[in-house]
Amino acid sequence: MAIVNTEYLKTAREKKGYSYRDMSKFIGAKSSATYYNLESGKTEPKASQLVKISEILKIPIKKILN
Repeated sequence: MAIVNTEYLKTAREKKGYSYRDMSKFIGAKSSATYYNLESGKTEPKASQLVKISEILKIPIKKILN
């Protein structure tokens, strides 16, 4: 089970100036709720989503996960 470091992820996204909607679009999700649920820890990210988030926010995957 991948546990997302929610505070770190939120801070990294906000530093880049991206909204939930932006991030959802970047990772190929249909709804901004998809990314919100990942960032808030309500759902687990898929490996492909972790890679995309890491690339977009320019942070290592291990920092995204607790």
